[in-house]
Amino acid sequence: MKLTAVVCALSLLIGGVALVPNDVQSAPWISEADSYAAPWVKDMEQELLKKEYWMIYANDPRTPQKEVLRLLNRAAKALEANDSALAQQLAREALGVFEEGVRKHYYSQSDIEPIMTYMRQHLPGKIS
Repeated sequence: MKLTAVVCALSLLIGGVALVPNDVQSAPWISEADSYAAPWVKDMEQELLKKEYWMIYANDPRTPQKEVLRLLNRAAKALEANDSALAQQLAREALGVFEEGVRKHYYSQSDIEPIMTYMRQHLPGKIS
């Protein structure tokens, strides 16, 4: 009985230490501002990571803000390369990430409307 308790305690201790993140293991996408291709992507990041949206993201196992920022950064790079068609496609895909969440019932259209409106209003003119 005591041996079982000791083994359980040690496994919890070892497991807990293994789960403590260090700098390398922490989520690198949370702020990639240094690597964004354009300042407007950083503005989008600040909007997407507002505390008022945490309940929306809590129901979505996909971490949509990560995917949206990745697509928007690719759109910014496409704009730099003067490929506005690709930039527009990537921006539509970024908006589609949230629309897919509505289809999968992670959140409602009214939940994401403020996010979608912000994104549409703040995308550069060439891709909005």
